[in-house]
Amino acid sequence: MLLVEREISLPKMKTAVITGANRGLGLEFARQYRAEGWEVIACCRNPEDAVELSATGASIHKLDLQKLDSIDRFVSSLGQRPIDILINNAGIHDRSKEEGFSGIETERWVEGFKVNAIAPVLLTRALIENLSAARNPIAATIGSQAGCLTLYDTGGLYLYRTSKAAAHSAAVIMANDLKPFGIPYVCLRPGHTKTDMGGRDAPYEIDESVRMMRDVLDQVDMTQTGCFLDRTGALISWNMEEDLNE
Repeated sequence: MLLVEREISLPKMKTAVITGANRGLGLEFARQYRAEGWEVIACCRNPEDAVELSATGASIHKLDLQKLDSIDRFVSSLGQRPIDILINNAGIHDRSKEEGFSGIETERWVEGFKVNAIAPVLLTRALIENLSAARNPIAATIGSQAGCLTLYDTGGLYLYRTSKAAAHSAAVIMANDLKPFGIPYVCLRPGHTKTDMGGRDAPYEIDESVRMMRDVLDQVDMTQTGCFLDRTGALISWNMEEDLNE
């Protein structure tokens, strides 16, 4: 009896690209995806200092989003590798917590726009072929209620609030440009989470916020492209005042 060898098709490991992965939400995304067997391409400015990130087993890549020309070098290093999920998480906040005009740091404000609003567009554009090579690709920006104009009843935090508003706008525009490629693009709201930015008094634990956002990403499809989604999966109107007052 002649035995015929058959090739067994094993499921391929999924790949996530995460920016700002050396701490906070980005580090927790990397940790959780690695724990579930994903290939994680973790991006940060100083890989040599990313001790906790290295412990996750992620593949660490240098990517300084304050220097936008570093994006092309990073993408070239990936070749034609399919990317299942892109999480544009890297962010810059105001250093000064002073209210009003006194808290403005002009050069850092410009850096904030580069990292928070411009870099997600340029990186996503550069990765279109990699995303298109995946079966069900998804791309996302980590958004914030701080970028919703209807909630501005105080002064200060010009960098973070204006750049997050711009990031939201860019995400909606990208969602339209990505429709022909079948790549949904969403904004995710983690809520006020205990990170370096959120502070120790924030009500939400980081592992829970990331787990919930991952659950949301698992369900995203083209019907939600351009949407702002809460960590619970609830659709948030871009006029957040209504949602928060319910």
